Amino acid sequence: MSSNDFQNDKLIVSKAKDTVYLSQKRFNPCFYGFLNEHEVRVIRDCVHLEDDCSFFGGYEGAQRLVFGAGVSSFDEFPIVALKFLYKKEFELTHRDFLGSLMALGIERSTVGDILVFDGEAIVFVKEEIAEYIKQEVTKIGRVGVKILEQDIQSIDYVAEFDEITFTASSLRIDIFVASLCHVSREKAQQLIKSDLVTLNHVIENNASKTLCVDDIITIRKFGKFMFAEDSGFSKKGKHKVLVKHFR
Repeated sequence: MSSNDFQNDKLIVSKAKDTVYLSQKRFNPCFYGFLNEHEVRVIRDCVHLEDDCSFFGGYEGAQRLVFGAGVSSFDEFPIVALKFLYKKEFELTHRDFLGSLMALGIERSTVGDILVFDGEAIVFVKEEIAEYIKQEVTKIGRVGVKILEQDIQSIDYVAEFDEITFTASSLRIDIFVASLCHVSREKAQQLIKSDLVTLNHVIENNASKTLCVDDIITIRKFGKFMFAEDSGFSKKGKHKVLVKHFR
């Protein structure tokens, strides 16, 4: 971990502790984020969380989460789901929506997950910027959009993934990276040593690191994967593994 990464993690921990402290002092819920997966992990690992502390991103399985202290229900989180409607013949991406919002000067930490479908998208944002977005955004790129508020309780979204099966001589991370990226083991080791691979949202430089079921591997430019199952050994003595590739 670089010195900058270490300092950033210290800042995350400090802000999370401040959130807990302010909640206890004011006897009211306090919130921090949206946070990415690495930031959530840092808080879980380094901050003593009380029973009234939790994370929520607007729906079950969200990747970007708000940290709340002094909360008793997800209803208390200051999250609004904005539904963007547009003509189905236009293809818009996550990057299109995020770029348009960032162009307004909106901070990344106030925007959560962006779910894109045919002719519509749901964008989770902090309550404080929802009205501003509704007033200012009429287009995403060159595509006209209509924005409505979506009842968070009605959102029933399950992340989609493709299943990948292969055999591995061991559960080393470089073997997984080689199989998932369809590259040589030497190339996989180069990807790992170049800080392009994270394990459970932390950069992993050790190519011989052994993986466990439920580990999350993210490979830059190749995607996000979960080691879902180790189904024993093949006749040749290799591990039969199942990996989920998130779309």
